[in-house]
Amino acid sequence: MAKKSMIIALIISIIFAGLGLLYTKEYVKGIVIFIVSVIFNLLSMFIHPLISIVSLIVWIYGLYATYKSVKAWNADVIE
Repeated sequence: MAKKSMIIALIISIIFAGLGLLYTKEYVKGIVIFIVSVIFNLLSMFIHPLISIVSLIVWIYGLYATYKSVKAWNADVIE
């Protein structure tokens, strides 16, 4: 197994919440965060802008989860 790049993981997670988790092969968590983020972004556009606060929290959690996932992935890699 090759090490995963923290920079790549965080950049793609910044662009789309949850995609950094897909990069580290945490498919279920990544897809769930992506879908929840999209839903709250759509709700904030069509219902009320304050809902975007929840979307921001989901996005920040996605970044944190990506960071932890890459750290765990790289710790498991035997050099």
